[in-house]
Amino acid sequence: MRFRLLALAVTILTWSLSQPSTAEQGWTELDLSGARIIATHTAVPEGGRLQIGIDIALDDGWKTYWRSPGDAGYPVTVDWSGSQNAEIGEMQWPAPHRFSLFDLDTFGYGERVVFPFELTVSDPAQPVELNAVVDYLLCQEVCIPQVAEVSLTLTPGIAEASPEAQLIDLFRSQVPGDGSGAGLTLDSANVADGGLTVHVEVTSIFPFAAPDVIVEGPEDIFFGRPGIILSDDALRMTASVPAETFDGTPVQLAAEDLTVTIVDGTRGLEAAVNAAAPAGASVSGTAFLGLLGIAFVGGLILNLMPCVLPVLSIKLLSVVSHGGKSPTQVRFSFLASAFGILASFWVLALGAIALGALGVAVGWGIQFQNPYFLVFMAVVVTVFAYNLFGMFEIPLPQWMSGAATIGDSESLRGHFLTGVFATLLATPCSAPFVGTAVGFALSSGAPEILAIFTALGLGLAGPFLLVSAFPKMATSMPKPGKWMLQMKKLLGLALAATAIWLLFVIGGVSGAALAYVIAAGLLCIGAVLWSGRSGAGRSAFVGTATAALAVLLMASPAVFSAEGGSASEAGSATFAEFSIAERDRRVTAGEVVFVDVTADWCITCQVNKRLALSHGDVRAALEADGVVPLQADWTQRDDAILSYLTSHGRYGIPFNAVYGPGAPEGILLPELLTPGAVLEALREARG
Repeated sequence: MRFRLLALAVTILTWSLSQPSTAEQGWTELDLSGARIIATHTAVPEGGRLQIGIDIALDDGWKTYWRSPGDAGYPVTVDWSGSQNAEIGEMQWPAPHRFSLFDLDTFGYGERVVFPFELTVSDPAQPVELNAVVDYLLCQEVCIPQVAEVSLTLTPGIAEASPEAQLIDLFRSQVPGDGSGAGLTLDSANVADGGLTVHVEVTSIFPFAAPDVIVEGPEDIFFGRPGIILSDDALRMTASVPAETFDGTPVQLAAEDLTVTIVDGTRGLEAAVNAAAPAGASVSGTAFLGLLGIAFVGGLILNLMPCVLPVLSIKLLSVVSHGGKSPTQVRFSFLASAFGILASFWVLALGAIALGALGVAVGWGIQFQNPYFLVFMAVVVTVFAYNLFGMFEIPLPQWMSGAATIGDSESLRGHFLTGVFATLLATPCSAPFVGTAVGFALSSGAPEILAIFTALGLGLAGPFLLVSAFPKMATSMPKPGKWMLQMKKLLGLALAATAIWLLFVIGGVSGAALAYVIAAGLLCIGAVLWSGRSGAGRSAFVGTATAALAVLLMASPAVFSAEGGSASEAGSATFAEFSIAERDRRVTAGEVVFVDVTADWCITCQVNKRLALSHGDVRAALEADGVVPLQADWTQRDDAILSYLTSHGRYGIPFNAVYGPGAPEGILLPELLTPGAVLEALREARG
C-alpha cells in the first residue's frame, strides 16, 4: 500500500496544483479559487457505478475547511439537487490538516483537495447530468465565502479511465477508515481521566511522522490540542485530548457519541467512541470478601490517622468516665457509641447512593468543602470544649445540650453522638486501604456501597466494640475524681485545637473574612457562658443568647463567604496549577510531572507535606530541571478534580501521582507518603 501511495503521489506531482486556467475544461473560475466535477471514467460504465469528485484548487496561502472546522469556519457543502439520472452517495472527507493561529485551531485543506463521491447511474443507457452548487469558505488573514456552480455530463459509451482517475484515487486513499489501508491499527479509544479526556493508542507498521488526533462531539464541547507520546521507535502513539468549554475550562463528558480521527500526513484512521460511564466494578465473591476485609482494616486505621486524633480525646474521656461503673452500663454505653458510628456510615452510604442516582459525583470528605457544615462543626466542637472547661452547667437548647454531653457516661444519647462526631471528623482522611475500599464502593451498585461502608464503620467502631465485649477494660480504670477534672481540661485543649483547625479550613473554603467572623462569634459564646457561670436566675437568658449566637454563626456563610485561598505549598517547591492539559503537555515534552491533590481540610495532606514533600532530597528532586510539580487544590468543590480522582479509582485525598516518559499512565503513590516512595516514583517516571 505504501508503494502504491508513493506511485500515485509521483503521478500527481506531475499535475499542476496551481489554480487552473480558464482554458481547462469544466472549471468554474472564482477570484481566489476554482472548482469542477471530475469522474474516474470518460463515459457511463456498464454497471452504472463509478467514482466522481468535487475538485477545488486554491490560490497560494488560502485554505478551506473540513467537515468539523474547529474553532472557526464552516465546512464545504455540495448540493446535487440539480442532477439527473444520478444517485450520489455521501461526501467523503480526506484527512485534514491542523492550522493553528494563536490559541485557535482549525482543520482543513490548502492548495488543492478532491472530495470523492460514489455515483450510481439510475439508467446506464441514458446520459448523466451532474450539476452541483459548491459552497465553501476561503480564509487567509480574512475569510471570503465562495459559491461555485459546477457541472459534468457523462454519456453512454466505451468507459475508459479518465485522466482524473488517479487524482480521485489519491484523495480516496486519504479518507480515514479503519486504518488497515494506511498501515494503522487502533489499539484503544476511550474516555479517561473521569470523562475529562479522550485517550487513544495506535500502532503503525512504519514510523509516525507528524501524528495528530482530532475529536468531534457535541457543538458546545471543544477539544484541545492532543498530548502525544511516541515510543522510541515511533511505531506506537499514545494521545490524550482534553475536553473543554470555549474558554478552556475542563468539561466532563457524559454519554456523548464521539468521533476520533487520527491523522499522520495524508494517511488516517477513524473510530467511534462513546463517553458513557463504564459499568460498575464487578468482582468475584471471594474478591468481594477481601474488599470487605480491606474496608474493615481501613476503618481501624482511621482511628490512628492525624485527622482523627481530636476524636481520640473523646474516646479517652468516655473510657475514664466508666471507672467504677457496672459492666452492663459500660457495655451499653460503648455499644451506643459503636451504633452512632455505624448509623453515620449508613447515612453516608445512603447519601452516596441517592446522589449517584441523580448523576451527582460524590467523593470522600466532600462535606468539608461546605462552609455551613464547617461552621456547624466549629460551633459543636467549641461548645463541647467549653463544657469540658467547666464554663457552664446551665440548660441549653436540646440540640446544643446533646452535643455538649458527648461522652457523658449517664447518657446513651451522648455516647451515640460520640460515634457520630467521630465519623464526621474522620471522613476528611483517606487512610491506607480506605481509598481502595471507597473507590470500589462508589464505582459499584447500592448493595456494594452499603456493604463497604458498613465494614468501614465496623472498623472505626472496633475499639468501642472491643470494650463492650470486655467491659473490664473500662471498669478497671480509677473512679472519677479531681484527677478527672484536670483530664477534662487537657482534653478541652485538644478540642480547642480542633476548633482552630476548623477555622483554618473555613478560611480556605470561604475566605478569611468568614473565619474571623466565626472566631469572634465563638469567643462571644464563651463570654456569654462565662458570664452565666455563677449568676442565679440567668440560665434561661444565657441559654437563649448562646443558641441565638450559634444560629447567627451558622447563617453567616451566606453573607461573608468568598473565594478561599489555595492550599499551602509543599516545602519551598513551587507548585503550578494542575490541569489535565498541562500534565499531558509536560509529559509530551519529555518532562516528569508530580501531581499533588490536596486541601486545607485534609490533615493527612498537611502531614505528607511536612514529613515527605518538604524533605530535603524530595524538595531538591521536585525543583530539578525536567520535573514539574502540579497541585490540584480541592479545598473548595471542583468537579474536574473529583473526575480526575475517580479516573484513577480514588474518591478521597491525599492523592499523589507521578507521570513521565517512563510512566505515561501515572504511578500512584500511597496515601501516607515517604521520601523514598516519592524519589523512587520520580526515577521510574523518567524512563
